[in-house]
Amino acid sequence: MDAKKGLKNMRYCQILGTNINVTDMENAVAYFNEHLDELRGNYVCISNVHTTVMAYRDSEYQKVQNSGAMALPDGKPLSIVSRKRGFPDAQRVPGPDLMIRIFEESRVKEYRHYFYGSTEKTLEMLKKRLLEEYPWLNIVGMYSPPFRQLTDSEDLEIVKQINAAEPDFIWVALGAPKQEKWMYQHKNKLNGVMLGVGAAFDFSAGTVKRAPKWMQECCLEWMYRILQDPVRLIPRYFTTNFSFLWLAGKESFTTRKERKKKCIAMIGHKRIPSREGGVEIVVDELATRLVQHGFSVDAYNRSGYHVSGKEFDEKRGKVYNGIKLITIPTFKSSSLNASVYSLLATLRSLFGNYGIYHYHAEGPCIMLWLQKLFGKKIVVTIHGLDWQRAKWGNLAVDVLKFGEKQAVKHADEIIVLSQNVKNYFTETYHRETWYIPNGISRPEKKEAKVITDKWGLEKDSYILFLARLVPEKGAHYLIDAYQIMDTDKKLVIAGGNSHSTEYVSEIHDKAKANENIILTGFVQGEELEELYSNAYLFVLPSDIEGMALSLLEAMSYGNCCLVSDICENKEVVEDRAITFRKSDTSDLQDKLTFLVKHPEIVKDYQQQSSDYICNKYSWDQVTEETIRCYRKALGEHESLNCK
Repeated sequence: MDAKKGLKNMRYCQILGTNINVTDMENAVAYFNEHLDELRGNYVCISNVHTTVMAYRDSEYQKVQNSGAMALPDGKPLSIVSRKRGFPDAQRVPGPDLMIRIFEESRVKEYRHYFYGSTEKTLEMLKKRLLEEYPWLNIVGMYSPPFRQLTDSEDLEIVKQINAAEPDFIWVALGAPKQEKWMYQHKNKLNGVMLGVGAAFDFSAGTVKRAPKWMQECCLEWMYRILQDPVRLIPRYFTTNFSFLWLAGKESFTTRKERKKKCIAMIGHKRIPSREGGVEIVVDELATRLVQHGFSVDAYNRSGYHVSGKEFDEKRGKVYNGIKLITIPTFKSSSLNASVYSLLATLRSLFGNYGIYHYHAEGPCIMLWLQKLFGKKIVVTIHGLDWQRAKWGNLAVDVLKFGEKQAVKHADEIIVLSQNVKNYFTETYHRETWYIPNGISRPEKKEAKVITDKWGLEKDSYILFLARLVPEKGAHYLIDAYQIMDTDKKLVIAGGNSHSTEYVSEIHDKAKANENIILTGFVQGEELEELYSNAYLFVLPSDIEGMALSLLEAMSYGNCCLVSDICENKEVVEDRAITFRKSDTSDLQDKLTFLVKHPEIVKDYQQQSSDYICNKYSWDQVTEETIRCYRKALGEHESLNCK
């Protein structure tokens, strides 16, 4: 789907090459309410059996259908096919009903409406009846085009006229395929969102009677319309309806194996939705977008408490963002939790009909031999060389290295997040890997409200550290450097403990003597957004990283960043941040002092960081590259079409 930048796409099911959205009336209306500004200039097709068969036979028209923001299923057969292909929540969204629902929403939202198409007489009757039934409706214009193609000057004039009226919704009733082609030609020329609603004008005006509800529910609306206009509609409906039955049935039969390929098992994270660590954020973002691309994704969550405390536990439903959540029981003990989870998740997933088993991190990979024994296709994402982390004892290091070697031996494809780790696998194992770094989405900055009330923090009044409190993240370096600085800026240490109780106690001991050091604990939601939005400086003094999502997030909020000079950090920031020598408290203190004394330099970095990082890293690009990786693992040479 070709939605505008920043618009979150709906899921869709591909039927005969047309991307039919998976939704229902309530969610479709909510989508318009939430995303209207992003939808402006784009268009929405109201698709049915007739338009879908036409698009199948005409590649140019199919391009038109797929280039809009949405193609909503007007015809019930489309929603039935979608449900048969693995989307149980797919429902009809008839164009005439959608138009009425938007009219009802307009009572509160005060939407402005423009009507393009039909005859002058129909438009007059339409306006009269709509204002009688919906007196609050703001109709800002109507236009009945001639039954010929407009000249360039005429078209330019009507575009100016429509834009001058400042409509939110432009309802287009020219009939298929004319209305879809007209909207395609005017994409990004008109400032409202265009919706092709066919006969909806006639229904609402009362010039054409709509089929009774029972005929609509029984997929017999076409028969009712034939009785009204048999000469014109008998050839159309009999040709397209029977063609659709044959073609859709044939497509469903031949794509069963393809559907299996698009079933993905995510294994290795703690749980989603969660911000317990970078792995969880990656799985959440990737799985959500895979679902939007027509994949079926099962996420194998761990049971047990949140690493930062039971108070952050949330009750999980069985489905989240279209992702099926499967909870694996584990022990509360941190030493047994991961191992038991890896075993049980692997065993449970063997009973699933998955095309790809996607493991995350080195530890869970200890069970890959079992997947390979059953001939499964395996993709592994190495989020970092976990065995290097200081928190692990000798036994844990051995287990993690074993998992790493299992990935090298059994994974069909391996994904890494940095060039440094890619070089490591090449040099150590002579194993080729996919370099697919993490992504980021441009956030909305928040004013300091919650953080002011809770901790007395205001804009530019503090230096921010945000990461798990584990030794390799280097919070102790930052506290030591801050202690010898002369500054009125506070130091905020935000993050959960991740089972590192001894280290957390050390951090608390270091901080307790200085009232300007604030330990927030684990943060999320409004607190997290406000902390990122109002920091004077973001500091990441880590010794080891895979690819720090907190660094991407901090830069996306427009922060000046000070980071250790490890390869993984320098690869992300390039020349858009300040670096200091890893583990060197003195150098860190010097750089901090310099930046505190030179706000103009900080401001310069702040102004360039957001655009730089959001243009460099994209979750959509991550998803596309991951799909390519899946194709390679499956031995595919052509794109995996959506279900």
